[in-house]
Amino acid sequence: MSAALVRRGVIDGRTCRAGAFDVSVVRFGGGEQLDWDASPRASLAVVLRGAVRKCFRQQSFDAGEGSVVLTPPLQVHRDLVGGNPATVVLVEALGGIHAVSTYRDWGAVVLGLRIERELEGQDAHSRLALEGLALELNASARRATDPRREAPWLQQAYEFLSDRFRKPPRAAEIAEAVGVEPEHLVREFRAHYRESPADCARRLRLDWAACRLVGSNDPLAMLSQEAGFVDQSHFTRAFKRQYGTTPGRYRDSHR
Repeated sequence: MSAALVRRGVIDGRTCRAGAFDVSVVRFGGGEQLDWDASPRASLAVVLRGAVRKCFRQQSFDAGEGSVVLTPPLQVHRDLVGGNPATVVLVEALGGIHAVSTYRDWGAVVLGLRIERELEGQDAHSRLALEGLALELNASARRATDPRREAPWLQQAYEFLSDRFRKPPRAAEIAEAVGVEPEHLVREFRAHYRESPADCARRLRLDWAACRLVGSNDPLAMLSQEAGFVDQSHFTRAFKRQYGTTPGRYRDSHR
């Protein structure tokens, strides 16, 4: 998908030029199928709601809520949407993307939700705000896709944990899934990510909760339960340690 498709009206959305970036929010209808397309620029897409099946010549994968998809320039691809609508934030004109990749990042979703709100209520300062948000997404993508960042089994361990963060698996389960000993997993995981698997799971739960605070009106008690915390007070204490503010104030400050 590209800003050109948005302009042609193939998909519904809003687009703004912000510095070196074209920033768009794209809304797919359920059952939408786009034709094969290739943009001359690299792009970063963040799935805010729903799911999109990304089809490339050599691979296909499902990008659900929370997914970030990086696409290099001139990469032929198409997007397929299931029965439910999907919303995606798209940033084009990024540099340094040389291969198709995808990962899950709830922090990127929070940035995407802020982009969505800026595009829907633009004022004299929106272009500057959008450029800053696009740069933040660019920086996070560069960190996430640094080829020096990890051994393949460490990436698999992180993805395994990311898929189950609300009910975190034990270290032994993760180790078995990626084919290493638990002690080796914990040692290398901490050395690389600077946090234990348990700390990582807690952070991911809080990142997910932060995303829901910005993107929904769900009560705090419901969010704390869905995020896997014992109760709302436990959730509030953990959230404040990570974000420096309470969940309620975080929600207010991002709206």
